[in-house]
Amino acid sequence: MLAERITPYLFILPFFVLFGSFWIGPIAASFGYSFTAWRGITPPTFIGLQNYQVLWNDPRFHTAVSNTLLFTFLYVTLANALALALALLLNASWLRFRQFFRTAFFFPMTISMVVSAVIFQMVYAGDVGLISKLGAVVGIRTPSWLVDDDLAVWAIIIMRVWRTMGYYTIIYLAGLQTVPSDLREAARIDGANGWQIFRYVTLPVIRPVMLVCVVISTISALEMFDEPMILTQGGPADATLTVAMYLYQQGFQFLQLGQAAAASYILTLIILIISVVQRLTIGREQQ
Repeated sequence: MLAERITPYLFILPFFVLFGSFWIGPIAASFGYSFTAWRGITPPTFIGLQNYQVLWNDPRFHTAVSNTLLFTFLYVTLANALALALALLLNASWLRFRQFFRTAFFFPMTISMVVSAVIFQMVYAGDVGLISKLGAVVGIRTPSWLVDDDLAVWAIIIMRVWRTMGYYTIIYLAGLQTVPSDLREAARIDGANGWQIFRYVTLPVIRPVMLVCVVISTISALEMFDEPMILTQGGPADATLTVAMYLYQQGFQFLQLGQAAAASYILTLIILIISVVQRLTIGREQQ
């Protein structure tokens, strides 16, 4: 009964055709283009590793990589620390209106990234922004966040943390609710204080959840594009230029599509290495 054996595979065949055509196919094609000189309007020309050599010697690409790693470190640290703190607060038995606060903290995540960036652009904007107006009320002259090298970085981080912190809070909260209450009670009876209960009881139980949040937030930060593109366009002086912005500029502004493809694969390699390191460090501790 060959037909009976083949029939189930025919039903799932459309998925694999679409998956290969719109996911596997473009990935394989872009990998091939990374070894070519291609402007999109002319046939690609094979040039070997020249695109990767150009990136290795390009100071702007080095700046983009260092900025991306800085963004990732700051964002992952702040987002996860604040999200865990909020989750602990929302999980406290004494907190009233818990459902309201959960909804309020998660609400920014429902706002489009572009809309959030536009809102914060008005908050940070020069002398007419909300921060400047509030500073003027109390007689303080506030700096221009989006034109200062250091403040522009923090402007983007603050906006991204504000928008996504509620998402990670909900995940951490779900993990906290899996901690057996009898373990916490036994530790309390043995004389453990609040920090010791968190360190030796709560943290080991939620470590798999922490790994998920750290990996997701890391990948998200390494691919950061919308916020710096809308708020600063990579400035001032490339202070907020990310790898995603760099490959966008190379591919769609300068029409160096082969070089952009090479940059995307370097970014993919960075994401893979960091994710594996996080899995080995955080994952090993939970075993």
